[in-house]
Amino acid sequence: MFAFLETYIIQVITAQRKGGFPSFIKGVLWILSRIYQAIIFVRNWAYDQGLFRQYNPPVPVVMSIGNLVAGGTGKTPLTLILAQEFCAAYHTVILSRGYRSQAERLSSPVILSHGDGHGPILPVSFCGDEPYMLAKNLPEVVVVVGKDRRKGAILAAKTGGQLLLLDDGMQHRRLARDFEVVVMDGSNLFGEGYYLPRGFLRESLKSLARADIIILNNLHSDEAYEELKTQLAVYTPAPVVATRANVCGVWSLVDNSPVSLKGVKIGVFCAIAHPDYFLQTVKELGAEVVASHFERDHLDFKAQELNNFAKLCNNCGADFLVCTEKDQVKLVEPQKLCLPVVWVQIQLQIVQGIYEWNTFIAEVKSDLQNRI
Repeated sequence: MFAFLETYIIQVITAQRKGGFPSFIKGVLWILSRIYQAIIFVRNWAYDQGLFRQYNPPVPVVMSIGNLVAGGTGKTPLTLILAQEFCAAYHTVILSRGYRSQAERLSSPVILSHGDGHGPILPVSFCGDEPYMLAKNLPEVVVVVGKDRRKGAILAAKTGGQLLLLDDGMQHRRLARDFEVVVMDGSNLFGEGYYLPRGFLRESLKSLARADIIILNNLHSDEAYEELKTQLAVYTPAPVVATRANVCGVWSLVDNSPVSLKGVKIGVFCAIAHPDYFLQTVKELGAEVVASHFERDHLDFKAQELNNFAKLCNNCGADFLVCTEKDQVKLVEPQKLCLPVVWVQIQLQIVQGIYEWNTFIAEVKSDLQNRI
């Protein structure tokens, strides 16, 4: 029931549903969004005035990676490349909430990876897909999972952390930070222009003034980059960098061998915030999509529904089932499906603002060097 309601509201917000009743729902959502906006305004004002105290964790440098809108903008992939920039020289710790996981519901955070080269020590079903994926890709980085960011920062300090990366940390102002990285979706910069739940905004656009650097994801032209930079300059003097999802490879889940999708019939499934982006990516690889099956972000695929989808794709002549890296880490016994599963490895690539990016990285490294 909740899944249906969430999907319906998103369709109303994005104008996929029209008519009298959806218009009424929009009105109700607008009233709720005004209440939410007032709460956020008072909360941010209290922090800005020092009425709400922030906790300064015993970690030399804290960096937040967050966004203004709800939903996927590329925070976790950006956290990955930021960790890669620093982990060779500095003891790096990632603090992730573990959204919709068992670990999120615990009163205290847990260590998912000790950064000793062995990767995750807890199952993905317990800690969540995004932190598990980070731990798998960054075995030399400590990954802490938990909802309480203060306790998570204390645990990070106990591991000897020198740089703490807060994945999805912009709204967690209770924890002080030295650098604020804001990731924005270039195709929907301001979340439909309304606060939750009428739109997707979690913060006022004025909050961009706190940013040290802006990352624009999903941009496909130089003209769009310049236009959005002009729009953002009204709210922040922060440098603006553009990134794009770059396919690093397509891999078999059976033996990890590379796979070509050019001219191949496939079925696509994923549980991410913007499945249409992934669908477009596989089409650009030359694949012919015969069917698709999408779930809400972070949800697991039930064995029976995935089995039924595989049979449907098989009947349509598909050779493979294709999913994202975030989805493949959650699959249980994929070898039992009637079609082999392959996954697409994607990494963010900086396409505009390379000088600004390098300058920011150098500034963080200088700050680290001065504080350690």
